[in-house]
Formats: sequence, C-alpha cells, structure tokens
Amino acid sequence: MTIIATLGPAGTFSDQVAKEFRKSLRGDVAISYCSSIKKVFQAVTDGCNYGIVPIENLSEGFIPLVLDLLVTSELKIIGEKIIPINFSCISSVTDTRDINKLFVQFVSRGQCSDFIESLGEHVEVVTTDSNTLALTRMTGDPGRSGAIVPGHFVKPGDFPLVIESINDYPNNQTRFFVLAGENSCIPDCTSPGCKTSLIIINDDDHPGLLEKILSSFSKQRINLLAITSRPTKEQFGNYHFFVGLAGSQKDIRVKNALEEIGKISRVKILGSYERAI
Repeated sequence: MTIIATLGPAGTFSDQVAKEFRKSLRGDVAISYCSSIKKVFQAVTDGCNYGIVPIENLSEGFIPLVLDLLVTSELKIIGEKIIPINFSCISSVTDTRDINKLFVQFVSRGQCSDFIESLGEHVEVVTTDSNTLALTRMTGDPGRSGAIVPGHFVKPGDFPLVIESINDYPNNQTRFFVLAGENSCIPDCTSPGCKTSLIIINDDDHPGLLEKILSSFSKQRINLLAITSRPTKEQFGNYHFFVGLAGSQKDIRVKNALEEIGKISRVKILGSYERAI
C-alpha cells in the first residue's frame, strides 16, 4: 500500500492537497496524519512513500521550519500544488464586539492579522497548533469565545456568528511541496514547465559569494523564480541560499551553472518537478 504523510488532523489544507495528490496514484493509497511538519518529514524518512508540506504563503512568504528541514533531509521534491486559502471567523455569540477570546492557528494568525486587530485589544488571542484544534477549543469553551478556521470547515448557520473571507488578501494562496522518500518513484521532469529547487550550502562564506552565484545563473540565461536565505545556525552572518529556477536539472544550461557554482560552494539539488499553475 502507498502511504502519504501529511499534517493532520483530517480536514486541514494539507489534507486537501494530499487527497488531490492521491488521485494521481494507482492502487491502494492511505493518508497518514502527523501532528507536526517535522513529523511529516520523519514519517517519509522512516518509510512513508510521500509527504505533503506547506512551503510558501502568498502573503506570509516561505515557512522557515520547512526550509531548515530541507537542509538536513535526504527527501526529494517531486511536485508542487497551489490551493486557495480562505478563512472564516466563527463564534458562539452573534456580534464580534462580544468576543473576549479568540482561538487561531499560528500560521492562520499572520494571514488574518487585519481582522484580528479590528476586534480590539480586549480580545485574548490564543494560538493553537492546528486549525482543527482552534475549532475544538472554541466549541469546548463556555465563555464568549470565537475562532478563526478554514472557510471549508463551516457554512452560514453552523454557528450564531459566521464571518467569511476574513483573510488579509482576497487571493490568498499557499504552495505545497510533494516530498518523496527513497522507496518512492521519483520521475524525471524535462518538460518546458519544469522547475528545479536547490540549496546552496554555505560552508565557506566570503565576500562576493552571492554575486558569483547569481552571475553563474545570469551567464547561462537561467530565470530565477525565487531566492531566499536561512541562517546556518553556526554563526551570525552565515546563510544558506534556497533557489527556485525555471528548467530541469538535466538541462545543459542548468548543469553548466551548477558546475560553476559547485567550484565555490556546495550545491544540494532538492528536485525537478512540474511547475504548479
């Protein structure tokens, strides 16, 4: 049986992506729910065939924890999915002015900051580990509490108060990676819509390092789709660079650029995969 590990419980955005990805697989496929992103990585490392993790939100940017785990993990990226993200505010009271406590998942909080601020400083904001837990905490609270949950969790009439589309940006989206372990099929991607993700690991920081890296891509006329940095956690001022580029790792121009960069820094290719639309 093929097993997909993802952030649980059932009903999360990660679960939505896992179920959509499951449609592309043959045979018996099960979804295994993990309590944290780190445990999703560990589950795939320990034998699950695939893993689904969020990597980037349209408004909040990259998720630092996932970037850090990619540095040390041996998992490969074989795909990406982009889904719309929509949040609702629910409450046991009928007016937002009566809410005195709000439960919200830590990532969702950043994507609904304007709405949360509009509630006023008297509201106690309680951060939870998942959107489902925010819903559970609210329904189990006897006071005048509310919660921010994914829009697909509820519909008008489910609670005395349901305010839809409270996210800061109407076109809010999150990008997810599909990760594969050693016992999984890792397809080659060579189509025109292919993209490659890699990490330039900073073992030898020196002046001009980033300039040389960018110059190597520029000389080969490679379009960079994303570049971000994360501290190496060894000393201040040292960073790893995460790069997303248009093209496959098998393209001659990509090979030439990476060969040149490899002379001055260590390159870890995370995978080539079809670019999500």
